[in-house]
Amino acid sequence: MKLLLIGPQGSGKGTVGKMLGEYFHIPLISSGHLLRDLPENHAKKKEIDEAMEKGELVPQDLVADILKEEVQKDIYEKGYILDGWGRALVDLDYFNPGFDWVLYINISPETSVKRLSSRRTCSECGSIFNIISVPPKVDGVCDDCGGKLIQREDDVEDAVRRRLEIFNTETMRTLDVFRDEGKVLEIDGEGSPEEVFKLAVEALKP
Repeated sequence: MKLLLIGPQGSGKGTVGKMLGEYFHIPLISSGHLLRDLPENHAKKKEIDEAMEKGELVPQDLVADILKEEVQKDIYEKGYILDGWGRALVDLDYFNPGFDWVLYINISPETSVKRLSSRRTCSECGSIFNIISVPPKVDGVCDDCGGKLIQREDDVEDAVRRRLEIFNTETMRTLDVFRDEGKVLEIDGEGSPEEVFKLAVEALKP
């Protein structure tokens, strides 16, 4: 199964995607994590790091090349779950492997703002926590690597609302294309991660 996750900021794609990956025994690919974790000797490492350090978006063709390279690995033989792609129609021009399903996790703008203003990101490994719904075991410390948790500049309210405007225009157009193909499964993302996970499993069951 090739599953694409789409949802507004704060919809919990990464958290639910990880749970779905464990349930269906297929890997979760986070494009952001993939770019950050490139080996030092990778041909595109320097170019990608420079873009990310400047706070710029990594060009779609570069991200697509990395994704195409990644999904050739044996661990993806039975499929994968992809988070962080398909935000714009042009993404699919560069990389569209023929998704079986597109899971749309829908939440209100108010929920998005509330969740993201509570979000904390590890400065070392990029893992994401939420001080309300998915808190770290130790305040301010990443469970995965022990790095420092920070609030990103794009997680403050004004920045979140600007990103939601982009989602409601660009990303919704992508979603409409998948709707026309009959591939969209829409679920309510307002509940807890466990509740949303259960809805996702029910939607994906044959």
